[in-house]
Amino acid sequence: MSADRWRLAYPHVVRDERRQGTAIDWSETCERCPTRQCEVSQKEELQLCSYGFNFQRVSSDLVIAGILVKEFQPTTPARTKNFRKYPNWIIPLAHLQGSVNSVAEVISEEEHEIQTEKTQILDKYVRDEQYKKEFLDVLKPEIQKGLSFVHDYKQINSQIAQNINVIIETKYQGVDLEEKLKLCSHAEAAIYWSSKFLQEKLNVARFLIQPEWITRESEKGLFRVHGLVLKYVRIYQHMFDSKSIRVSVNGHSVGNVLGNSGAAGVIPHTLLDNALKYSPDRERVEVYVNDDAAGIEFSVSSYGPRIEDYEEEKIFQAFYRGGHAQKLQEEGAGYGLYVAQLVAKALRASITVDQNIKQMRENRYWTTFKVVLPYG
Repeated sequence: MSADRWRLAYPHVVRDERRQGTAIDWSETCERCPTRQCEVSQKEELQLCSYGFNFQRVSSDLVIAGILVKEFQPTTPARTKNFRKYPNWIIPLAHLQGSVNSVAEVISEEEHEIQTEKTQILDKYVRDEQYKKEFLDVLKPEIQKGLSFVHDYKQINSQIAQNINVIIETKYQGVDLEEKLKLCSHAEAAIYWSSKFLQEKLNVARFLIQPEWITRESEKGLFRVHGLVLKYVRIYQHMFDSKSIRVSVNGHSVGNVLGNSGAAGVIPHTLLDNALKYSPDRERVEVYVNDDAAGIEFSVSSYGPRIEDYEEEKIFQAFYRGGHAQKLQEEGAGYGLYVAQLVAKALRASITVDQNIKQMRENRYWTTFKVVLPYG
């Protein structure tokens, strides 16, 4: 707050600095005051100090003090004495309120200007995508330290996947692996799908470590979106079943997209992962894949935490988690949607969110995340 934006008629304190008023100066009593009661009090109301003077805090930075308000009640012997000794310090309550209102208006305007400037700076920062570079620059040393661990996890998981595949292939009769999976035990199926799930988590880690992987020409090719989505539905089916969540896949799609299918998988992986995390037990998740004129539309709808209007863009920022999502106390780092959005942009697509607040279950709202991918 700039103290020079106005001139006050009455004595006042700005950030611990005492200033004279243009019409009234500090009294001798106030000049000698050892307690500075008017500066200590945080109540924003008209008060009376122990030395018999009125004061009022206007904001955290400003206090009007050293005055005698004519209508103020009750009175004290010190205040009665001041009325006789300092007649020029007596003012009507209406005059004080006029000054307070004028100052409050200036403060409000200045705070609005400051907030507008902050918003403009932040919007430019986000628009220029500078945060992405800074985000990666800060994390890169730590990510590189963890690179060897991710590599180890990939190797371990590869061994698990290889062994469980051999067990299922040799132990059960069937035309293909899909048929054999239906025959294997619950434990074997759990290991198989958990291995697939871990592989997708490691793909997200790979993107954070090597973001250039998604745009590498050698990784690009035509892939069918419908097939990619069904792959992730199968990976997550076992975990959806554990919560008795019904998953349906609707629409008709045969269209292809040109890009890195491994990286593109981060999108259905993230959206299904969020649906699993936040959906109440025994509810439903609706997956939609359809070829439209604008492109291949892919969406996941489920019950999730309330997303406030001002959070609709923020939830796609790195490490941001919505306030209602945090209250649900579900685990999460806040980077899934951020990475999914980066992948979508690389595929010339974008992710949008829509929420129906009239459709609610267990303090969760029907939420749809939608992506439209251009044909390859």
